[in-house]
Amino acid sequence: MQIEVPYGREKQSCNVPESVQCIYGKLRQVEPEQDPSLQIRLAIEKLIGNINQDKLVKAQKIAIAVSDLTRPVPSRLILEELVAWLNQLGITEDQIIILIGGGLHRPATPEDLKYIIGEQLLGRIKNIVAHDADNKEMLTFLGTSAQGTPVYVNKYFNQADYRIVTGMIDAHQFMGFTAGVKGAVIGLGGRPTITGNHARLFSPGAELGRLEDNPARLDLEDIGKIIGVDMVVNVVLNDKKQVVKAVAGHPVEAHRQGAEFAKGIFGVQMKPAHIVIASPGGFPKDLNVYQAQKALTPASQIVKEGGTIILVAQCIEGTGEESFEQEMSLYRNPREVVESISSREFVIGPHKAYLWTRALAKARTIIVSDQISPTLAKTLMVEVVSSLQEALDMALPNYTTPEIVVLPYASSMIPIINII
Repeated sequence: MQIEVPYGREKQSCNVPESVQCIYGKLRQVEPEQDPSLQIRLAIEKLIGNINQDKLVKAQKIAIAVSDLTRPVPSRLILEELVAWLNQLGITEDQIIILIGGGLHRPATPEDLKYIIGEQLLGRIKNIVAHDADNKEMLTFLGTSAQGTPVYVNKYFNQADYRIVTGMIDAHQFMGFTAGVKGAVIGLGGRPTITGNHARLFSPGAELGRLEDNPARLDLEDIGKIIGVDMVVNVVLNDKKQVVKAVAGHPVEAHRQGAEFAKGIFGVQMKPAHIVIASPGGFPKDLNVYQAQKALTPASQIVKEGGTIILVAQCIEGTGEESFEQEMSLYRNPREVVESISSREFVIGPHKAYLWTRALAKARTIIVSDQISPTLAKTLMVEVVSSLQEALDMALPNYTTPEIVVLPYASSMIPIINII
């Protein structure tokens, strides 16, 4: 049989011998019932929970946080519907500031803005700021969370009278799910805030697909209250990046409803396999290694000890994070990385080396990329080839009766493991 998985803006494919058992780990197929703009509009009209609309109507300055280029969020559609709704409430474009939240990613460029916001809104809204987590002049300190995380947030967000956060609800490897207040707490946070929150990844309960009693999510939502998130607009996408659900309203209540829906799509019954072929889902989820790494979490849960993970990720931006690459260069093998990082003070950036090598310690890993050099692959402690067929041909001879699992959209998947 021939299998095909996303790779950048294209696909990678390979042929699997008929004698080999091959199972697709497919997300539940959900088709949009309505036009995406209409879904978002209806969600805004049917708000979940209390958003303190009196406060909104009286507000002189409204801040809207949106995701950067590393997320396939339909921000332009969300913003168009949000702005139209705000206009109906008597709020003009001059009262709105759009903040591009990238966390510790590079600040959004003017070219990025055309893609994220769209030229129509760019011509109407003049107040647009690309967040920079390391620019101290751009941050305001608001104290500490209940778990001791220092709270720094974008000063323009803090100065607004009403604060709206947009985003896409997707599986997250230690916060359970993305979105909710995350687009402001992390997207518009300072480095100490992002570091403090992400340090919870070592805590029990900080797991893929888990929200309740998840220390990372609890800390995130406590910080959301401190920075004053008033409202969220979130969407759930299917594997074609189509909007299949939109929710809007209270920062936690609306997010929970959206996450419950997402869990029904992303939760997939699986059983362990010798070889796991995992794609993050193509562009922009495989923009760089830093982002593509997220596909390794579900893959490592499924692969058998001593098995092989084939990560299909183009990574046109290379690693995407210099400190991650530098951290990897300090060690000889994956177990050294895991032991070193888990036993010392947490630092953001290098933490990705921990998540990366946690999977490598369990299974041989081959990355399929025409952008990763052999030298970089050696630093990353993986093998690199340019085609999926070559990677599979390398892996198959190592197993007498190999079982293959294919995860075309691994970064969104929550494996439910059945050991038979």
